[in-house]
Amino acid sequence: MDVIKKHREFLVYCLFGFLASLLNIAIFDVAHNNFNMQLWLANTLAWFISNTFSFFVTKMYVFKTEMKDYPKMLHEGIFFLLSRLFSLLFDDVFMVVAVLALPVNNLIIKAIDQVLVGILNYFTSKLIFNYNNRRLRERIKQLRARRN
Repeated sequence: MDVIKKHREFLVYCLFGFLASLLNIAIFDVAHNNFNMQLWLANTLAWFISNTFSFFVTKMYVFKTEMKDYPKMLHEGIFFLLSRLFSLLFDDVFMVVAVLALPVNNLIIKAIDQVLVGILNYFTSKLIFNYNNRRLRERIKQLRARRN
């Protein structure tokens, strides 16, 4: 039980990350395989929708930050999506290269892609919501104060 409490944040993030990945894969599948949307465009659309979903669930359920301050939430949301542009670039490049180079179903490639992107996104989310970074900021301030 202590292990679950200790790693609660990561476990809940994985659960909602899994749901966001399923959403991403489903949107990609419908857009690319059913509506014949270009691969990178379908992938980018899936990224945007799943990351918007991810922002809200990560904020509310993983890092348990408040939703009352709308200007702050808008700022966090914009920063959240901007910080994930790197993962979008990785996501698009990986998908295009892997789909063109590997003789594997594009949904299998998309699932592998989502695992890699999910790991990258976990660490950027921690920075955005300043979760557990308060102690780190305090230590940095103390070190700077000692130097001066």
